Amino acid sequence: MMTTMVLQRIGAVLLTALGVGHLILITIFQGSKMLDWVTQGLWAAVPLKIGMQPTVEASQNAVVFWASVGSFAIPSILLGVLQWTLAGRGIAPGVWLGWAVTVWFAMLTLLLVPSPGILGVIAGIFFLVAARRARLMSRAEAR
Repeated sequence: MMTTMVLQRIGAVLLTALGVGHLILITIFQGSKMLDWVTQGLWAAVPLKIGMQPTVEASQNAVVFWASVGSFAIPSILLGVLQWTLAGRGIAPGVWLGWAVTVWFAMLTLLLVPSPGILGVIAGIFFLVAARRARLMSRAEAR
């Protein structure tokens, strides 16, 4: 039987791997466009010209931005690392976190087919099970 810490860490690894994998793939496929931001200035990623019709290049820049640093990848990595750290300290996730991650990735998986987002759903389920086990263990200790 897996412990709460193991379940939590498996979920953390899944979230971190999804985020890192996403950033690696976008860098492989659109890295040259991201390097253009350095030469054009970071504001070239999402230009703030209000009221003007966006050019094709501006639209491509926006797509690459929202698929890279503006995507779910960085929050996913941060949440995965946080959960890994909390598991090491013996702090179980809240049930709310498990549900939030599960619903968030379920929506991503349904909207962006094909997608490895199912791994995020699995991570959320691991967090739900870890939270439930921690709650049951604390009730058993209280008796």
